[in-house]
Amino acid sequence: MSDERDGGGPVMSGTTAWIATGWLLAFGAVDAGLYAAWWRRTRDERRFLRGVRAADLDPILAAWWLGASWEGAPAQQETYAVEVATSLLILAGDAEIDNGGRITVPHTRFRDQKDPVLAALMRLVHLHKGATVDVLLTDPRFQRFRTVLRTRRAPLRSRFGSSRFPALTAAFVTAFGMSMHAMIMRCAVPGLPDRDPGWWTMAWIPLWAVLAAVAAIWPQEMARPWPRFTRRCRTAVTRALANQSSETRFRVSISASGPSGRRPPDGTAVARPRVTARAIGRTPPSYDLDPDPATGPDAHHHGPDSGDFGGGD
Repeated sequence: MSDERDGGGPVMSGTTAWIATGWLLAFGAVDAGLYAAWWRRTRDERRFLRGVRAADLDPILAAWWLGASWEGAPAQQETYAVEVATSLLILAGDAEIDNGGRITVPHTRFRDQKDPVLAALMRLVHLHKGATVDVLLTDPRFQRFRTVLRTRRAPLRSRFGSSRFPALTAAFVTAFGMSMHAMIMRCAVPGLPDRDPGWWTMAWIPLWAVLAAVAAIWPQEMARPWPRFTRRCRTAVTRALANQSSETRFRVSISASGPSGRRPPDGTAVARPRVTARAIGRTPPSYDLDPDPATGPDAHHHGPDSGDFGGGD
């Protein structure tokens, strides 16, 4: 089933060419369908990102999306949003934080806040004579603050979603199906001097490797989407907290750790301060590596940054 040209080796026959074309078109159709499905399900997210593209990002919304102060943290974590809101209130001079991480709003500093989140935070902390970040996250008395805070959560999924696995599956089916089809049709493998169709039982493997490399363009399921938006969020938070002292930053982290240490929901091991009776400032804190069990997936479905993948921001 092979043609000979100028005495050289066999080249692809017409039958082989039609078989390859049909299977490759089917592979392309699957990828096109996956892209169309991704484009459709992220329509509202892309609309939101276009709406905030020209505006200065709210640092509380940015903190929600970042999830933590370190790179690669899981997105959409409430703790960091509370930490940043607390830091903003302290930076504005409307609250104080002591060595143990307790936040208070002195009566002489109580005033109206234009920002609804900061207004709710100031009012409730003042009403209840202080709180820590840990208490703000868990105590029913601060439910109103948490409700207002959640309105700042960006309407974005925190994980990319399952597109790579279906694409890899399509690559496998295409390579194997094409090879078996050609073998059944008694076509020789192009490029081999041996015209035995049985070589297709091996030829499908390098073919699958090539198609799998194309499918790998899709980001991993757990990848964080919208990396350009992530970079904008990090810039917004860094700018908003540019004047925060390292001592205040440390006290806020203590405030978030709580009496037994709060744990991130993704199982990430994090270094958290161990508070001792020694005065902070004279003796540097020691740290524990606290691996954390997973507590369940994020409410949104769908992390490395792999490009905004079509939608942009």
